[in-house]
Amino acid sequence: MRQKLNITNNPEDLNNLIKSVTEDDVIYEIQNQNDSAILISQKSYESLQETIELLSIPKLRESLQRSLEQINNNETYSLDEVLGDTD
Repeated sequence: MRQKLNITNNPEDLNNLIKSVTEDDVIYEIQNQNDSAILISQKSYESLQETIELLSIPKLRESLQRSLEQINNNETYSLDEVLGDTD
């Protein structure tokens, strides 16, 4: 969920804002007269960076796409079929 926010100079507002972002996973769009920026938690930022990094690997991206197609087409195997009898 993304919310628009106007800038204030109150430090208490900033503390509440950080708490909202980190604990409630709220995303804020902070605007001034000319520009805007997005405020997200460090955890969300690192997750996005990791996703971008993984998706930038061509072979991995192709493999994930192929796997999704196999799942959608019910072309999957059970763990027992893959590993055989483990007893």
